[in-house]
Amino acid sequence: MEDIQASKIKRTQFWNRVQMLLILFVFAAPIVGAFLYKPSKFNNYGDIYTPVRPLSNITWQSDNGPVEFESLRRQWVFMVFANGACNQVCEDNILKMRQLRFMQNNDMTRIRTVFLHTNLSVDVAQDLAAKYRPIEAYTSPADEFDNWVQQFRLDDAPDAAQDDRFYIIDPTGNLMMSYPATADPNVMKKDIKRLLKASQIG
Repeated sequence: MEDIQASKIKRTQFWNRVQMLLILFVFAAPIVGAFLYKPSKFNNYGDIYTPVRPLSNITWQSDNGPVEFESLRRQWVFMVFANGACNQVCEDNILKMRQLRFMQNNDMTRIRTVFLHTNLSVDVAQDLAAKYRPIEAYTSPADEFDNWVQQFRLDDAPDAAQDDRFYIIDPTGNLMMSYPATADPNVMKKDIKRLLKASQIG
């Protein structure tokens, strides 16, 4: 009789422990999950500049005369650079920039697409601007160009990672994000849509 009673007590203690562990698990699960789970919809595909970088003003030349960078404020700016030549990767980036603007549908009026170059022949620059209209093509003397684009360099990244990138500048003139030339436009599109939706400016 005593053995039966002892067995019942042990079973009761066992199930009490199990219930306690289940209660602890229920309360701990959300906390553990917060550390282990990061929804993909909050992950950006590009490289984020933290903190954002206020860009200095510069005067560029266009077919219609001088244009100040400051005049691009109040809109988002997609930007691609070229120095000396625009190879296939460069041209693909320009096409990508144009397509990504159109992909934003009603929000595309909030975006300007800029191709900034130096040491590029006038004919090539004009041909690219015409081929990928409404891309805005601007040029700058080599020394001014080099100094200005230094602001766009990624920290602690090798030189190879700095080339042929696609940049996003916010409507207050801050450099926010950049993407490598290999970035998938479909994933970039989602990043940009979230950015425009979350922004109250531009």
